[in-house]
Amino acid sequence: MVQSLVIGGVVALVVFVMLLGLFRRSRTPKTAAQKKRDAAHREAQQRPPEEAAEKGKTYELVVKETQYDRVPPEVRGTINGLQTFVRDIPDPGGSGALSVGDTIRVQVTDYGSNRTTAQARFIGRA
Repeated sequence: MVQSLVIGGVVALVVFVMLLGLFRRSRTPKTAAQKKRDAAHREAQQRPPEEAAEKGKTYELVVKETQYDRVPPEVRGTINGLQTFVRDIPDPGGSGALSVGDTIRVQVTDYGSNRTTAQARFIGRA
């Protein structure tokens, strides 16, 4: 009986601490930079992807993330604010492997299903 009360008390305390953390987080005021970033994100989601990058056109893109562990491997960057995923990239084991910060040329081939991202194919280094 006492053991059940102790377990119940511990569970209640854990739930209380979790709720307190959520309450504090929701009341934390956002900085001006966070508000600006959130507004830009909402705006970008409403924009048609064609305004940022047209299908079939070639663009330069700075690699922000490499994902060589995925199948197929890809890199990610932005074209005029549009998140763009690039496939058909050089082999990660070879001398032509891409790194974060590299500038490459890509051709936009499609848009994501929600039309908030683009897919592109690697053409070469810029």
